[in-house]
Amino acid sequence: MSLPAGDGELAAGMEELSLGGGGEGDDRLGALPDDVLRSILLRLPSTAAAARTSVLSRRWRRLWTQLPEIRFPFPSSPASVLPALASRTSSSPGLRLIHVACRDAPAAATDAWLLAAAAPGRLAPGGEIYFYNRTPGDERQQVGAAAWQRTAFRLPCFEAAAKLWLRLGFAHLDLPPASGSGGVFARLTELRLERVHFRCGGYHLGDVLSMPQCPALRDLRISIARGVEKLTIVSETLERLELDILYGLEELTVMAPVLRALNVHACFAWRKPVAMVCVPRLELLWWNDAFDPSLTIFGIGDGDEEAASLQQLTTFNIPVYGRFDYALLQDYVMLLQHFPVVHRLDLKLIYERDLSQFEYLMEIITGLPNIQTLSLWLQTKGHAIGASVFHLLSICPGIRKLQVTLLDNFKVDTPCTSVCACGQQPNLSKCYTLDVLDEVEIHNFRGSGHDFAFVDTLFSMSKDIKRLTITYHHLARPSEEPCKDLCSLGTPGICSEIYFNTTEVLYQPPSSFFPKTPDDQL
Repeated sequence: MSLPAGDGELAAGMEELSLGGGGEGDDRLGALPDDVLRSILLRLPSTAAAARTSVLSRRWRRLWTQLPEIRFPFPSSPASVLPALASRTSSSPGLRLIHVACRDAPAAATDAWLLAAAAPGRLAPGGEIYFYNRTPGDERQQVGAAAWQRTAFRLPCFEAAAKLWLRLGFAHLDLPPASGSGGVFARLTELRLERVHFRCGGYHLGDVLSMPQCPALRDLRISIARGVEKLTIVSETLERLELDILYGLEELTVMAPVLRALNVHACFAWRKPVAMVCVPRLELLWWNDAFDPSLTIFGIGDGDEEAASLQQLTTFNIPVYGRFDYALLQDYVMLLQHFPVVHRLDLKLIYERDLSQFEYLMEIITGLPNIQTLSLWLQTKGHAIGASVFHLLSICPGIRKLQVTLLDNFKVDTPCTSVCACGQQPNLSKCYTLDVLDEVEIHNFRGSGHDFAFVDTLFSMSKDIKRLTITYHHLARPSEEPCKDLCSLGTPGICSEIYFNTTEVLYQPPSSFFPKTPDDQL
């Protein structure tokens, strides 16, 4: 088995230690207990590196086959996985992890190792499988017909696996039969299917994901997928569901009595979705898609008050300036008016760089849910944010906490001129008072005139702000004088905290419930 670049020096060093370093033939490492030696091998970067230690001595020859993990990091060959699985003996422990990351995986080799990994006793109960296949389509973010899409993988039933993550580079995927003959994913709690083309047409995808075939499934993510026109998921265990860019989806049905988090993003290609979502315990709803209350039915909460349990509603990319015939904006308005009470509302507002060709659209939004926390993510392109933010504040009088995050590119989005349309909108601060707002957070503060004007106006609208927290953009170089000006705002009893971001990490809006994996960075 070949060794990745850099592993040769590591093996050479281990060989010197194993031989005593002085040529006397004493196997110092070999004298250690097996469990200690296995813990050493687990620290090597790959299974291939662990296998190379067999050359050290007889003592090492079979140790690597006793490891509880098989790891082939990018870029590995799927052809190496099956021999690694076959080398394990009846005394080898069940695998707790199989991690394979490769490029342009051939179907035959991949099907062979997937089938071998699904064999009884191969995985330990609760084991994890991660398979990442990088293709030219994956690299160019393409999902159209291409040569690599003719590759088709077959997914066997992993009865012992608890976590299964497949990122296939837009290759086809054949699912196991949605019946007793297809087996049961008895222990599966987390499933992530990304960049997949379901060759079955998606007609039984929901059956495979639902009970009784997945009786323990809690977390499900399907991202950037084709081949699913109708999706029905019925599960008594599902707690988190994320559907991200399902090309061609027309109908969605979710019956999940314990679901707490739902994220639907760009699945209906901005067509009017037909959806029935019965999730009485839902707490987090991220809906960044078309919406029509006559076609999309939410069953949230118990009793007469719909959405009684909903804690957070999130929707992104609301245009501040645009054209009045922009249909998706009307969908956003209907979505925001659909839920009367939400604890926290997250919105992302976007500006055009040149406003001269567009109309101010925020006044179309005439109502928001009754909320306590308003979190705004603002892609301003250098424009003033006061008019849009104060409009939203004026229609949610019960707000107690305001979070504002600026998403501008510090080097490109320079502040606009004083004659820009963004400064000519109605100034609601002169006729409106925020009676209960007591906490304000501003992230990625640039220190521009627009930024200081916004903070100054905010304090003139609310005399009860007790806490102000500002974090400067990591490229901003604020002087001491502006900091003094910020600290002097408001009443003497206000607690002001100003931070300078030295980590060069920008605040960004969340895009998924699921954490990133190391393979996401490839």
